[in-house]
Formats: sequence, structure tokens, C-alpha cells
Amino acid sequence: MSDTNMITETDLNAYVDGELDPAKRAAVEAYLADNPAESERVAAWRDQTATLRALYGHVADEAVPSRLSPHRLVIERRHRMMRSVTAIAAALVLVVLGGVSGWVGRGLTTPNLTEATLVSEAEAAHALYAPEVLHPVEVSGQDGAHLTKWLSKRLDRTLAIPDLSSAGFSLVGGRLLPAATSAAALLMYENRDGSRVTLYIVPKAGAETAMRFSSGGGLTAVSWQAETLGCVLVGNLPRETLLGLAKASYGSLDSASAI
Repeated sequence: MSDTNMITETDLNAYVDGELDPAKRAAVEAYLADNPAESERVAAWRDQTATLRALYGHVADEAVPSRLSPHRLVIERRHRMMRSVTAIAAALVLVVLGGVSGWVGRGLTTPNLTEATLVSEAEAAHALYAPEVLHPVEVSGQDGAHLTKWLSKRLDRTLAIPDLSSAGFSLVGGRLLPAATSAAALLMYENRDGSRVTLYIVPKAGAETAMRFSSGGGLTAVSWQAETLGCVLVGNLPRETLLGLAKASYGSLDSASAI
């Protein structure tokens, strides 16, 4: 069997990071030559890496906290995805064996695979940007009008940036990020104690869903599907606090989508 048939996503990540020995690197390059789609994906990773280095070169020599290790984030994401797949499979078995799909549908609250991906992206974005001191956002919260117009245009949705000041959280600002299938908006809020939460928003179309909790890596996420948006609020705060912030955010975003 050719070595190119044994290339994994871990190998591709290591190739982009320059961590392969010469023999393995040659095998990966041969694999990419035979697989144009994979070659384009690796090229996109390299472009993203170059962009991040250009933006954050000033912290290149600082030690990276273990909780922000890319390999750890990938592993945690895969674990969450596997848990979601297992839960979905179990639900399907219940439907087939029990013949009570309506009852199962009402009781099933596990996020589907797409929502699990969305939550994983939101948690990774929070872990990367929430600890930032100098550049946590691209556009400051003081320039709210520009931030609203910019993110609305890039997401092709009418956004109303939630005001969470009544809950003690002021808007730090926002930034634009790449998501799995579209652009994503990341809004960051902070209270007087310095605790930060982020609201991750992507354009979506589909039925509205109830709010769901998920936890991992010391973070708690509240996710939901609005009329035209997929949203995830992430933070290291009690569930009750995050739920209150999520409900306030939902009210603002839902009002905007009706305009």
C-alpha cells in the first residue's frame, strides 16, 4: 500500500506547521499532488496561518497556554463531535425499535452534528480571543454603528448588536471570522470584574430551536437557532448568568431579523 493512502488530517496539519520529517513530508506532498481538493484545503490553512502570524507577530515569542494548544482544541472538538454522533445514533435506534418517533422527538435535546460544529467553532474563537489584552477585537464597541453595518453586510443579515449593559456587560467590540460554510461575527462583552463572554453568530436558514447548554474545557456554551441566524454565547460563568445574557441577546437579534 502506498504511503499516500495513509495520510491523515493530523499529517496535513503537521505538514502546514512544518513538523514532519523529510520522508513523511515527501509522502504528504505526493498525496497533495494526487488530490487537488486536499491541496486547496492545505493552501487555505497556510493562508490562514500567514494571516494570523501577520496579525499577532508581536506575541510570537510568548509561551502559549496549554489550554490554547491547537492540538488540544482539535482533540476536544473531535470528542464533542463523537459524543454528538453517538447520541444521534442512539436516538435513531429508539425510533426504529420503539415506533414512537413523536415522543422521542419531543425528548431529544442533544445538538445535531451541524450545531455541534457551530459550538466547537464558537468555543475555539472564545478561547483564542477572550484572553487577548491588546487586540481582542477588530472594531471597538465605541464604533457601534460601523460595527453593525460592517457585520450585517458581511453576513448578509440585518444585525442589531445586543445591549447587555443592564446585565452588567459592556460591548468590547467585534470581529469577522471564517466559519465552516460562511463568515461569522464574534461579539465580545466584559463586566466590571473583567469576565468576558463572546457571542458567535453565523447566517443560517431553518426552524428556530430551543437554547441548549454544552460544557467543555472550562467553558459553557448556550446555543440556539433564530429565524435567520445560528448563535452561540460562550463564557466561564454560571449557567443562570449565561442563560440571562443569551435571552437578552436573542431578543435583540430576533427583533433585527424581523425588520
